[in-house]
Amino acid sequence: MSVTVRQACREDLPDIIAIEEASFSVPWSHQSLAAELDNPVARYYILEKEDGSVAGYADVWLIADEGQLAFIAIHPSARGLGYGEILLRTAMEALFREGCTSFFLEVRQSNAPAQGLYRKLGYEALAVRKDYYSQPVEDACIMHCQKEKYQWLGHSL
Repeated sequence: MSVTVRQACREDLPDIIAIEEASFSVPWSHQSLAAELDNPVARYYILEKEDGSVAGYADVWLIADEGQLAFIAIHPSARGLGYGEILLRTAMEALFREGCTSFFLEVRQSNAPAQGLYRKLGYEALAVRKDYYSQPVEDACIMHCQKEKYQWLGHSL
């Protein structure tokens, strides 16, 4: 099945909200998600399946030369198909082309599948943020990826 990754627009907001609510125990509010579309440092990407349905979204920020993965989510019905990697690689590569030199993110300590994906793309664990997440309370692993390491692993820009 082919997929397309593109920048999100206002019309995608209902799909983003649905994925957010299906994916997180404490989803962002509709107002906060809508405001992110107007955030000058944010870049929203969505992943569409061949039938036009939205299967995932990523919200990445570019501040100076530093990228931040704010959110990434794949609808539960579409997980395990490699969509998260496609979406994240597309978002990272777009920011690298804009001048980003490194990325940071936080991930739940218990989210082994996500951490595996991040390591595959060149991220390394840096530190732990105690009690960063709620419902359930859990520490976050802070991870970092340098553009050079991403390229060294054979990923093209």
